Amino acid sequence: MGTLVQFTIAGADEDAALQAIHAAADEMQRIEDVFTIYGEQANTIKVFNASVAGEVVALPEEVESLLLTSLEVAEQSDGAFTPAIGALSLLWGFSLPEPPVSPPSAADIAVARSGVDIKQLDQTDVGWRRLSRQTRLDFGAIAKGYAIDRGISVLRELGISHAILDAGGDLRAIGDHAGQPWRIGLRHPRKAGVTLGWFEVKGDISIVTSGDYERFFIHQDRRYQHILDPQTGWPAARSRSATVITAGNTTLADAWSTALFVRGSDALSLIESRGMQALQVDAEGNIHATKLSLVSFHPTEEH
Repeated sequence: MGTLVQFTIAGADEDAALQAIHAAADEMQRIEDVFTIYGEQANTIKVFNASVAGEVVALPEEVESLLLTSLEVAEQSDGAFTPAIGALSLLWGFSLPEPPVSPPSAADIAVARSGVDIKQLDQTDVGWRRLSRQTRLDFGAIAKGYAIDRGISVLRELGISHAILDAGGDLRAIGDHAGQPWRIGLRHPRKAGVTLGWFEVKGDISIVTSGDYERFFIHQDRRYQHILDPQTGWPAARSRSATVITAGNTTLADAWSTALFVRGSDALSLIESRGMQALQVDAEGNIHATKLSLVSFHPTEEH
């Protein structure tokens, strides 16, 4: 998943906590192996992405379930999030071992972008097929959230009631910290080591932030970051960061934080209508937010 995963556990015996952490980490690694489109690990998604257009490929139940969830978000977000972005992702190469130093050609981007329409994904009685060679699955904007949800499930199965599972800006908190709320900082998208504020969280809450500051390069004085706009094929330009908050569903929060980042503040009302809450920092550094009743947010005086 290209990030550091951090476990914080409270109110548990140390040996029990460590055992639970190892089990949850193993489950998250399994999910990485199932969903990655990078590296040497063989999986069904890579088989699908290499299939001939029109060839039917049977997907495991877990993959098909996350694909169906992804397609729902793609439709609801008008394509700001899409699981069919794999050709564009590979072309830009932000997740490759050697990160990019210059953008692809406009012609290559246009070709790769032709595959992002989810109508190019067709479900049959026995599997799925892609109708275009440029349509490739990429769960990079939702699988990390799913892995966190599975990790929390494993922790709970092993008796952990108070924890934070944080995977590089995607996190889920359960319970509390010795009776007090968990305190979670919101990173400033332009100032290293500085926060825009912090959330106080109790119960079961997912907070996912998509930002333009983790993976980017500068080419000819222009900044190119890794969150791509499927409609243009170029890095999305309406946000610096986008945070989505849900009641214990990191999978959806992950996908919708990407959609919010791409669409900008006009997606806030859509996210709110779906029972979620959000905070977005636009391209100029201005903060926009829905009502934040699931958490308590305390902005820093200067941001």
